[in-house]
Amino acid sequence: MTVSKEIVRLRLYLLCLLGDMAGLLLAFMIANWLVLGAVWGEPGKPHGIVMFAMIAPLYALLAVQGGAYGIRMIDNVRRGIVGALWALVQAALLMLLIVYLGKIAERLSRLTFVAGLLLSAGGVTLVRFAIARLAERLLGEVPHLTAVILDGVDIDVGPHVELIQADAADLRPERHDADMAERLAAAVGMAERVVVACPLERMDDWSVALKSLSARGEIVVPELLRFAPARVDEYRRQPTIVVAGGPFQFRDRIIKRLFDIVVAGLATLVLSPLLLGAMLAVKLTSPGPVLFRQPRIGRDARPFQIYKFRSMRTDRTDHRADTLTRRDDDRVTRVGRFLRRTSIDELPQLFNVLRGDMSIVGPRPHAAAAKAGDTLYWEVDDRYWERHCIKPGMTGLAQVRGHRGATDHHQDLIDRLQSDLEYVTAWSILRDIRIIVATLGVLVHHKAY
Repeated sequence: MTVSKEIVRLRLYLLCLLGDMAGLLLAFMIANWLVLGAVWGEPGKPHGIVMFAMIAPLYALLAVQGGAYGIRMIDNVRRGIVGALWALVQAALLMLLIVYLGKIAERLSRLTFVAGLLLSAGGVTLVRFAIARLAERLLGEVPHLTAVILDGVDIDVGPHVELIQADAADLRPERHDADMAERLAAAVGMAERVVVACPLERMDDWSVALKSLSARGEIVVPELLRFAPARVDEYRRQPTIVVAGGPFQFRDRIIKRLFDIVVAGLATLVLSPLLLGAMLAVKLTSPGPVLFRQPRIGRDARPFQIYKFRSMRTDRTDHRADTLTRRDDDRVTRVGRFLRRTSIDELPQLFNVLRGDMSIVGPRPHAAAAKAGDTLYWEVDDRYWERHCIKPGMTGLAQVRGHRGATDHHQDLIDRLQSDLEYVTAWSILRDIRIIVATLGVLVHHKAY
Protein backbone atom coordinates (compact mmCIF):
# COMPACT_ATOMS: atom_id res chain seq x y z
CA MET A 1 0.00 0.00 0.00
CA THR A 2 1.34 3.43 -0.94
CA VAL A 3 1.95 5.63 2.08
CA SER A 4 1.07 9.31 1.77
CA LYS A 5 3.84 11.81 1.23
CA GLU A 6 3.13 13.49 4.56
CA ILE A 7 3.34 10.23 6.54
CA VAL A 8 6.56 9.21 4.79
CA ARG A 9 8.13 12.56 5.61
CA LEU A 10 7.10 12.42 9.25
CA ARG A 11 8.54 8.92 9.59
CA LEU A 12 11.77 10.03 7.92
CA TYR A 13 11.98 13.05 10.21
CA LEU A 14 11.53 10.91 13.32
CA LEU A 15 13.80 8.11 12.13
CA CYS A 16 16.61 10.46 11.17
CA LEU A 17 16.18 12.62 14.27
CA LEU A 18 16.36 9.57 16.56
CA GLY A 19 19.37 8.30 14.62
CA ASP A 20 21.14 11.65 14.98
CA MET A 21 20.43 11.84 18.70
CA ALA A 22 21.74 8.29 19.19
CA GLY A 23 24.82 9.12 17.10
CA LEU A 24 25.57 12.29 19.09
CA LEU A 25 25.14 10.52 22.41
CA LEU A 26 27.40 7.62 21.40
CA ALA A 27 30.00 10.03 19.96
CA PHE A 28 30.36 12.03 23.18
CA MET A 29 30.41 8.89 25.33
CA ILE A 30 33.23 7.45 23.20
CA ALA A 31 35.08 10.79 23.29
CA ASN A 32 34.77 10.87 27.06
CA TRP A 33 36.17 7.35 27.30
CA LEU A 34 39.05 8.09 24.91
CA VAL A 35 40.10 11.34 26.58
CA LEU A 36 39.25 10.84 30.25
CA GLY A 37 39.39 7.06 30.45
CA ALA A 38 35.80 6.63 31.63
CA VAL A 39 32.38 6.88 30.02
CA TRP A 40 31.07 9.10 32.83
CA GLY A 41 34.15 11.36 33.09
CA GLU A 42 36.33 12.58 35.92
CA PRO A 43 34.85 13.95 39.16
CA GLY A 44 34.28 17.68 38.99
CA LYS A 45 34.44 17.91 35.19
CA PRO A 46 31.47 18.05 32.82
CA HIS A 47 31.50 14.75 30.99
CA GLY A 48 30.31 13.73 27.54
CA ILE A 49 26.72 13.21 28.67
CA VAL A 50 26.49 16.83 29.81
CA MET A 51 28.02 18.06 26.55
CA PHE A 52 25.53 15.96 24.63
CA ALA A 53 22.66 17.44 26.67
CA MET A 54 23.83 20.94 25.76
CA ILE A 55 24.49 20.47 22.05
CA ALA A 56 21.71 18.00 21.11
CA PRO A 57 18.69 20.36 21.37
CA LEU A 58 20.59 23.13 19.57
CA TYR A 59 21.52 20.74 16.77
CA ALA A 60 17.98 19.38 16.46
CA LEU A 61 16.44 22.85 16.12
CA LEU A 62 19.03 24.03 13.61
CA ALA A 63 18.85 20.82 11.56
CA VAL A 64 15.05 21.01 11.27
CA GLN A 65 15.19 24.70 10.37
CA GLY A 66 17.98 24.10 7.85
CA GLY A 67 16.18 21.30 6.01
CA ALA A 68 18.58 18.52 7.06
CA TYR A 69 15.66 16.07 7.32
CA GLY A 70 13.04 14.95 4.82
CA ILE A 71 12.09 12.69 1.97
CA ARG A 72 14.66 14.15 -0.42
CA MET A 73 17.49 12.59 1.59
CA ILE A 74 16.75 9.40 -0.31
CA ASP A 75 17.52 11.00 -3.68
CA ASN A 76 20.19 13.48 -2.55
CA VAL A 77 22.24 12.07 0.32
CA ARG A 78 24.97 14.65 -0.18
CA ARG A 79 22.57 17.54 0.42
CA GLY A 80 21.31 15.90 3.61
CA ILE A 81 24.86 15.36 4.88
CA VAL A 82 25.89 18.95 4.15
CA GLY A 83 22.80 20.26 5.91
CA ALA A 84 23.44 18.09 8.97
CA LEU A 85 27.12 19.04 9.21
CA TRP A 86 26.32 22.74 8.88
CA ALA A 87 23.72 22.45 11.65
CA LEU A 88 26.32 20.66 13.83
CA VAL A 89 28.85 23.46 13.29
CA GLN A 90 26.26 26.12 14.18
CA ALA A 91 25.21 24.19 17.28
CA ALA A 92 28.85 23.88 18.39
CA LEU A 93 29.42 27.62 17.99
CA LEU A 94 26.29 28.42 19.97
CA MET A 95 27.32 25.99 22.69
CA LEU A 96 30.74 27.64 22.93
CA LEU A 97 29.05 31.02 23.25
CA ILE A 98 26.85 29.70 26.07
CA VAL A 99 29.90 28.19 27.81
CA TYR A 100 31.80 31.47 27.53
CA LEU A 101 28.95 33.65 28.76
CA GLY A 102 28.21 31.18 31.55
CA LYS A 103 31.85 31.28 32.67
CA ILE A 104 32.11 27.49 32.80
CA ALA A 105 34.89 27.07 30.23
CA GLU A 106 37.40 26.04 32.90
CA ARG A 107 35.15 23.10 33.83
CA LEU A 108 34.93 21.85 30.24
CA SER A 109 37.26 19.22 28.82
CA ARG A 110 38.18 20.88 25.53
CA LEU A 111 39.67 17.74 24.04
CA THR A 112 36.55 15.75 24.90
CA PHE A 113 34.42 18.39 23.19
CA VAL A 114 36.55 18.43 20.01
CA ALA A 115 36.71 14.63 19.85
CA GLY A 116 32.97 14.35 20.45
CA LEU A 117 32.26 16.89 17.73
CA LEU A 118 34.39 15.05 15.16
CA LEU A 119 32.83 11.71 16.06
CA SER A 120 29.36 13.31 15.87
CA ALA A 121 30.11 14.53 12.34
CA GLY A 122 30.88 10.97 11.35
CA GLY A 123 27.76 9.75 13.15
CA VAL A 124 25.27 12.05 11.40
CA THR A 125 26.93 11.20 8.07
CA LEU A 126 26.54 7.46 8.65
CA VAL A 127 22.92 7.94 9.74
CA ARG A 128 22.04 9.51 6.40
CA PHE A 129 23.74 6.79 4.39
CA ALA A 130 21.91 4.16 6.43
CA ILE A 131 18.52 5.82 6.01
CA ALA A 132 19.05 6.24 2.27
CA ARG A 133 19.59 2.47 2.01
CA LEU A 134 16.88 1.35 4.42
CA ALA A 135 14.13 3.92 3.74
CA GLU A 136 12.15 1.91 1.21
CA ARG A 137 12.26 -1.28 3.27
CA LEU A 138 11.38 0.48 6.53
CA LEU A 139 8.82 2.96 5.24
CA GLY A 140 7.16 1.18 2.36
CA GLU A 141 6.82 2.61 -1.13
CA VAL A 142 7.84 6.26 -1.34
CA PRO A 143 5.11 8.18 -3.19
CA HIS A 144 5.81 9.89 -6.48
CA LEU A 145 6.99 13.45 -5.93
CA THR A 146 6.46 14.41 -9.58
CA ALA A 147 3.32 14.08 -11.70
CA VAL A 148 3.44 14.78 -15.45
CA ILE A 149 0.22 15.66 -17.26
CA LEU A 150 0.23 15.16 -21.04
CA ASP A 151 -2.39 17.29 -22.76
CA GLY A 152 -1.89 16.82 -26.48
CA VAL A 153 1.92 17.04 -26.29
CA ASP A 154 4.24 14.07 -25.73
CA ILE A 155 7.56 14.40 -23.92
CA ASP A 156 10.07 11.97 -22.46
CA VAL A 157 8.90 11.68 -18.86
CA GLY A 158 11.48 9.22 -17.58
CA PRO A 159 11.07 6.78 -14.65
CA HIS A 160 9.67 7.30 -11.16
CA VAL A 161 6.94 9.77 -12.08
CA GLU A 162 3.15 9.64 -12.14
CA LEU A 163 2.08 9.93 -15.78
CA ILE A 164 -1.40 11.37 -16.34
CA GLN A 165 -3.16 11.62 -19.70
CA ALA A 166 -5.41 14.69 -19.52
CA ASP A 167 -8.14 13.18 -21.69
CA ALA A 168 -8.25 9.90 -19.76
CA ALA A 169 -8.49 11.76 -16.45
CA ASP A 170 -11.10 14.17 -17.90
CA LEU A 171 -8.92 17.18 -17.09
CA ARG A 172 -10.23 20.20 -18.99
CA PRO A 173 -8.37 23.30 -17.81
CA GLU A 174 -10.60 25.66 -19.76
CA ARG A 175 -13.36 24.82 -17.28
CA HIS A 176 -12.46 26.98 -14.29
CA ASP A 177 -14.97 25.38 -11.93
CA ALA A 178 -14.93 23.40 -8.70
CA ASP A 179 -15.35 20.02 -10.44
CA MET A 180 -12.24 20.59 -12.55
CA ALA A 181 -10.21 21.67 -9.51
CA GLU A 182 -11.32 18.58 -7.60
CA ARG A 183 -10.49 16.22 -10.50
CA LEU A 184 -7.05 17.79 -10.89
CA ALA A 185 -6.28 17.39 -7.18
CA ALA A 186 -7.42 13.75 -7.27
CA ALA A 187 -5.35 13.03 -10.39
CA VAL A 188 -2.04 14.40 -9.08
CA GLY A 189 -2.53 12.85 -5.65
CA MET A 190 0.30 13.66 -3.23
CA ALA A 191 2.76 14.93 -5.84
CA GLU A 192 4.90 17.92 -4.89
CA ARG A 193 5.70 18.91 -8.46
CA VAL A 194 3.18 18.90 -11.30
CA VAL A 195 4.52 19.32 -14.84
CA VAL A 196 2.12 19.94 -17.75
CA ALA A 197 2.96 19.46 -21.42
CA CYS A 198 0.31 21.18 -23.54
CA PRO A 199 -0.10 23.27 -26.71
CA LEU A 200 0.73 26.95 -26.50
CA GLU A 201 -2.92 28.01 -26.73
CA ARG A 202 -3.81 26.01 -23.59
CA MET A 203 -1.02 27.31 -21.37
CA ASP A 204 -3.10 30.17 -19.96
CA ASP A 205 -5.85 27.76 -18.90
CA TRP A 206 -3.36 25.36 -17.29
CA SER A 207 -1.68 28.25 -15.52
CA VAL A 208 -4.99 29.12 -13.85
CA ALA A 209 -5.81 25.47 -13.06
CA LEU A 210 -2.47 24.68 -11.44
CA LYS A 211 -2.72 27.57 -9.01
CA SER A 212 -5.37 25.73 -6.96
CA LEU A 213 -2.78 23.12 -5.91
CA SER A 214 -0.44 23.27 -2.94
CA ALA A 215 2.15 21.57 -5.19
CA ARG A 216 4.59 23.42 -7.43
CA GLY A 217 3.04 23.73 -10.89
CA GLU A 218 5.07 23.98 -14.09
CA ILE A 219 4.34 24.09 -17.82
CA VAL A 220 6.78 22.68 -20.37
CA VAL A 221 7.74 25.37 -22.90
CA PRO A 222 10.12 23.92 -25.54
CA GLU A 223 10.09 27.26 -27.37
CA LEU A 224 12.23 28.76 -24.59
CA LEU A 225 15.22 26.74 -25.82
CA ARG A 226 15.96 29.56 -28.26
CA PHE A 227 16.28 31.97 -25.31
CA ALA A 228 18.64 29.77 -23.27
CA PRO A 229 20.02 30.21 -20.70
CA ALA A 230 17.20 32.62 -19.78
CA ARG A 231 14.85 29.92 -18.41
CA VAL A 232 13.21 29.53 -15.06
CA ASP A 233 13.62 25.77 -14.56
CA GLU A 234 13.77 22.53 -16.50
CA TYR A 235 12.43 19.01 -16.45
CA ARG A 236 14.29 16.20 -18.26
CA ARG A 237 16.21 18.84 -20.23
CA GLN A 238 12.94 20.50 -21.25
CA PRO A 239 12.64 24.14 -20.09
CA THR A 240 9.63 24.96 -17.93
CA ILE A 241 7.92 28.05 -16.60
CA VAL A 242 7.16 27.81 -12.90
CA VAL A 243 3.61 29.12 -12.52
CA ALA A 244 2.85 27.86 -9.01
CA GLY A 245 5.15 27.12 -6.12
CA GLY A 246 3.08 26.14 -3.09
CA PRO A 247 3.57 28.74 -0.37
CA PHE A 248 4.89 26.60 2.49
CA GLN A 249 8.01 24.52 2.95
CA PHE A 250 7.37 21.19 4.66
CA ARG A 251 8.80 22.44 7.97
CA ASP A 252 6.44 25.45 7.73
CA ARG A 253 3.49 23.07 7.41
CA ILE A 254 4.67 21.14 10.46
CA ILE A 255 5.01 24.34 12.50
CA LYS A 256 1.60 25.59 11.39
CA ARG A 257 -0.05 22.21 12.06
CA LEU A 258 1.43 21.97 15.56
CA PHE A 259 0.32 25.55 16.22
CA ASP A 260 -3.20 24.67 15.04
CA ILE A 261 -3.42 21.59 17.25
CA VAL A 262 -2.21 23.45 20.35
CA VAL A 263 -4.47 26.49 19.83
CA ALA A 264 -7.55 24.46 18.82
CA GLY A 265 -7.05 22.01 21.71
CA LEU A 266 -6.68 24.76 24.30
CA ALA A 267 -9.57 26.75 22.83
CA THR A 268 -11.84 23.69 22.94
CA LEU A 269 -11.06 23.15 26.63
CA VAL A 270 -11.41 26.81 27.62
CA LEU A 271 -14.57 27.37 25.58
CA SER A 272 -16.25 24.05 26.45
CA PRO A 273 -18.86 25.74 28.71
CA LEU A 274 -19.74 28.11 25.87
CA LEU A 275 -19.91 25.22 23.39
CA LEU A 276 -22.22 23.24 25.68
CA GLY A 277 -24.40 26.31 26.28
CA ALA A 278 -24.74 26.97 22.56
CA MET A 279 -25.61 23.32 21.92
CA LEU A 280 -28.39 23.43 24.51
CA ALA A 281 -29.71 26.74 23.19
CA VAL A 282 -29.97 25.41 19.63
CA LYS A 283 -31.48 22.09 20.73
CA LEU A 284 -34.12 23.59 23.03
CA THR A 285 -35.31 26.44 20.81
CA SER A 286 -35.85 24.78 17.42
CA PRO A 287 -36.27 21.23 16.09
CA GLY A 288 -33.44 19.62 14.19
CA PRO A 289 -29.77 18.77 14.63
CA VAL A 290 -27.45 20.94 16.71
CA LEU A 291 -24.71 21.00 14.11
CA PHE A 292 -24.99 22.17 10.52
CA ARG A 293 -22.73 20.44 7.99
CA GLN A 294 -22.04 21.86 4.57
CA PRO A 295 -19.57 20.96 1.78
CA ARG A 296 -16.85 23.57 1.39
CA ILE A 297 -13.76 23.80 -0.82
CA GLY A 298 -10.54 23.13 1.09
CA ARG A 299 -6.84 22.89 0.33
CA ASP A 300 -6.04 21.62 -3.16
CA ALA A 301 -9.73 22.31 -3.93
CA ARG A 302 -10.69 19.10 -2.11
CA PRO A 303 -14.21 19.26 -0.61
CA PHE A 304 -14.77 18.74 3.11
CA GLN A 305 -17.68 19.03 5.53
CA ILE A 306 -17.54 22.20 7.59
CA TYR A 307 -19.16 22.26 11.06
CA LYS A 308 -21.23 25.12 12.43
CA PHE A 309 -23.95 25.48 15.05
CA ARG A 310 -27.25 25.34 13.17
CA SER A 311 -28.61 28.87 12.97
CA MET A 312 -31.43 28.37 10.44
CA ARG A 313 -34.73 26.56 10.52
CA THR A 314 -34.25 22.96 9.44
CA ASP A 315 -36.74 23.19 6.58
CA ARG A 316 -35.06 26.37 5.25
CA THR A 317 -31.44 25.24 5.51
CA ASP A 318 -29.36 25.89 2.39
CA HIS A 319 -26.81 23.07 2.16
CA ARG A 320 -25.50 24.19 -1.24
CA ALA A 321 -25.16 27.86 -0.27
CA ASP A 322 -27.06 28.88 -3.38
CA THR A 323 -28.34 31.93 -1.48
CA LEU A 324 -26.01 33.72 0.93
CA THR A 325 -27.42 34.85 4.25
CA ARG A 326 -28.61 38.46 4.30
CA ARG A 327 -29.48 40.93 7.01
CA ASP A 328 -32.86 40.12 8.65
CA ASP A 329 -32.95 36.79 6.77
CA ASP A 330 -36.21 35.05 7.76
CA ARG A 331 -34.50 31.64 7.57
CA VAL A 332 -32.42 32.43 10.67
CA THR A 333 -33.80 31.49 14.09
CA ARG A 334 -33.78 33.90 17.04
CA VAL A 335 -30.96 32.01 18.76
CA GLY A 336 -29.22 31.57 15.42
CA ARG A 337 -29.22 35.33 14.88
CA PHE A 338 -27.39 35.83 18.18
CA LEU A 339 -24.93 33.03 17.42
CA ARG A 340 -24.14 34.50 14.02
CA ARG A 341 -23.84 38.08 15.30
CA THR A 342 -21.30 36.99 17.93
CA SER A 343 -19.55 34.45 15.65
CA ILE A 344 -20.29 31.68 18.19
CA ASP A 345 -21.82 29.63 15.37
CA GLU A 346 -18.30 29.20 13.94
CA LEU A 347 -16.80 27.58 17.07
CA PRO A 348 -17.47 23.93 16.00
CA GLN A 349 -14.86 24.54 13.31
CA LEU A 350 -12.32 23.93 16.08
CA PHE A 351 -13.08 20.25 15.41
CA ASN A 352 -12.40 20.82 11.70
CA VAL A 353 -9.01 22.19 12.72
CA LEU A 354 -8.27 19.19 14.95
CA ARG A 355 -9.34 16.85 12.11
CA GLY A 356 -6.91 18.59 9.76
CA ASP A 357 -9.52 19.99 7.34
CA MET A 358 -8.89 23.58 8.38
CA SER A 359 -6.35 25.81 10.06
CA ILE A 360 -6.93 28.43 12.76
CA VAL A 361 -5.83 31.16 10.32
CA GLY A 362 -6.23 31.08 6.55
CA PRO A 363 -8.61 32.07 3.75
CA ARG A 364 -12.21 31.39 4.71
CA PRO A 365 -13.64 28.29 2.95
CA HIS A 366 -16.35 28.87 0.39
CA ALA A 367 -19.12 26.65 -0.95
CA ALA A 368 -18.84 25.66 -4.61
CA ALA A 369 -22.11 27.41 -5.47
CA ALA A 370 -21.27 30.71 -3.71
CA LYS A 371 -21.67 33.82 -5.88
CA ALA A 372 -20.64 37.44 -5.95
CA GLY A 373 -23.75 39.08 -7.31
CA ASP A 374 -24.92 36.60 -9.94
CA THR A 375 -21.45 35.28 -10.79
CA LEU A 376 -19.65 32.27 -9.34
CA TYR A 377 -16.58 33.26 -7.36
CA TRP A 378 -14.01 31.73 -9.71
CA GLU A 379 -15.62 33.46 -12.66
CA VAL A 380 -15.10 36.88 -11.08
CA ASP A 381 -11.29 36.72 -10.88
CA ASP A 382 -8.85 34.24 -12.44
CA ARG A 383 -6.70 34.43 -9.29
CA TYR A 384 -9.44 32.87 -7.18
CA TRP A 385 -7.97 29.34 -7.15
CA GLU A 386 -4.61 30.60 -5.84
CA ARG A 387 -6.14 30.90 -2.35
CA HIS A 388 -6.72 27.13 -2.24
CA CYS A 389 -3.05 26.20 -2.12
CA ILE A 390 -3.26 26.21 1.71
CA LYS A 391 -5.83 25.05 4.25
CA PRO A 392 -8.80 27.36 4.84
CA GLY A 393 -9.02 29.03 8.22
CA MET A 394 -11.52 29.87 10.95
CA THR A 395 -10.34 33.47 10.63
CA GLY A 396 -8.10 35.30 8.24
CA LEU A 397 -6.58 38.55 7.11
CA ALA A 398 -9.69 39.46 5.11
CA GLN A 399 -11.94 38.99 8.14
CA VAL A 400 -9.91 41.19 10.49
CA ARG A 401 -9.92 43.87 7.80
CA GLY A 402 -13.72 43.82 7.78
CA HIS A 403 -14.28 41.96 4.51
CA ARG A 404 -17.09 39.63 5.55
CA GLY A 405 -20.84 39.30 5.11
CA ALA A 406 -22.74 39.00 1.84
CA THR A 407 -20.92 39.37 -1.49
CA ASP A 408 -23.50 41.43 -3.37
CA HIS A 409 -20.96 42.84 -5.80
CA HIS A 410 -17.84 41.58 -7.56
CA GLN A 411 -15.73 44.03 -5.57
CA ASP A 412 -16.77 42.36 -2.32
CA LEU A 413 -15.05 39.16 -3.44
CA ILE A 414 -12.06 40.96 -4.94
CA ASP A 415 -11.40 42.76 -1.64
CA ARG A 416 -11.33 39.44 0.20
CA LEU A 417 -9.24 37.82 -2.48
CA GLN A 418 -6.60 40.55 -2.26
CA SER A 419 -6.20 39.92 1.47
CA ASP A 420 -6.19 36.13 1.05
CA LEU A 421 -3.43 36.25 -1.56
CA GLU A 422 -1.42 38.66 0.58
CA TYR A 423 -1.64 36.18 3.45
CA VAL A 424 -0.69 33.22 1.24
CA THR A 425 2.44 34.92 -0.10
CA ALA A 426 3.65 36.44 3.19
CA TRP A 427 2.85 33.85 5.86
CA SER A 428 4.60 33.67 9.21
CA ILE A 429 3.63 32.20 12.57
CA LEU A 430 3.88 35.67 14.12
CA ARG A 431 1.38 36.96 11.59
CA ASP A 432 -0.99 34.14 12.54
CA ILE A 433 -0.75 35.21 16.17
CA ARG A 434 -1.42 38.85 15.26
CA ILE A 435 -4.49 37.84 13.21
CA ILE A 436 -5.84 35.74 16.09
CA VAL A 437 -5.46 38.67 18.48
CA ALA A 438 -7.08 41.03 15.95
CA THR A 439 -9.97 38.58 15.50
CA LEU A 440 -10.99 39.07 19.13
CA GLY A 441 -11.87 42.66 18.23
CA VAL A 442 -14.15 41.75 15.31
CA LEU A 443 -16.07 38.78 16.74
CA VAL A 444 -19.08 41.07 17.00
CA HIS A 445 -19.32 42.83 13.66
CA HIS A 446 -22.00 44.79 11.83
CA LYS A 447 -21.53 42.50 8.78
CA ALA A 448 -21.97 39.30 10.83
CA TYR A 449 -25.59 38.24 10.23
